[in-house]
Amino acid sequence: VLRRVVDIFFIIVGWVLVYSICQLIVKHRFIFLEELKGTAFITTSSNQFYHFWFFWALIFMLIISPLLWYILHNNFKRYLFLTFILTLICVGVDISLHLDNSINIQNIPQVFRIYLYIEYYLLGGLIGNLRFIRIKEYVKEHIMIISFSAIFLYCIVIIYSIWNRNVIHWDYAEANYGNILVIFTSVLILIIFSVLNPKNKKLIEFIIPATMGIYMIHPFFINKLMKIHFFYEYPVFMVPILFFLCLIIVEIALRIPVIKRFFKL
Repeated sequence: VLRRVVDIFFIIVGWVLVYSICQLIVKHRFIFLEELKGTAFITTSSNQFYHFWFFWALIFMLIISPLLWYILHNNFKRYLFLTFILTLICVGVDISLHLDNSINIQNIPQVFRIYLYIEYYLLGGLIGNLRFIRIKEYVKEHIMIISFSAIFLYCIVIIYSIWNRNVIHWDYAEANYGNILVIFTSVLILIIFSVLNPKNKKLIEFIIPATMGIYMIHPFFINKLMKIHFFYEYPVFMVPILFFLCLIIVEIALRIPVIKRFFKL
């Protein structure tokens, strides 16, 4: 855990430091501390590394993961109870969004919405546990109908998300993470993927190592692509272009010994 935390901390500090040095050379402003603070505490995308909140949340989850692992393997009932409580908290916060409390939740920096990350971590541990094997066997036996059900639910989630942003006045996807429909659909999709034996393993193994790097650099290209009128009007078409553009850059970076340190954990 400590080794992983150090690696993640290097990613955060390394990216911010390189960017700050470039700013010092070009604009004669050294903004390291300002940008570093923005990786965790900023609530809007005005900071260059606003999306690095994810790494701070990951550090927190890594630190408490041994405790959650211990509970899962030594007291399963307590683990189930903890999962139930966190689910209630997530649903309670989601309900409060619809009771004129949206602004207060939005003002909480993402890194501090700890209840969400613990919830999904607990659910993932539950699905991966041997006590969950019967449910996964049932899903495997009825894979077609359950897969179609998951696709249907996913479509409902999209429709709900579009409708919901007009209700709570919050456009970002994070507004729906604690919704019970989203939680259930996510769990169902995770179960399906956990029992499938994919045919394109080589393609998956090729893409997965690059996903962290893609996450790191994708915001830098969103604003550029959004200046193109077509992508501004139809942003859904920007997603595959953005993905493949970032994938190409990351794959090149991963082949350069010094540079790859900034793109891979």
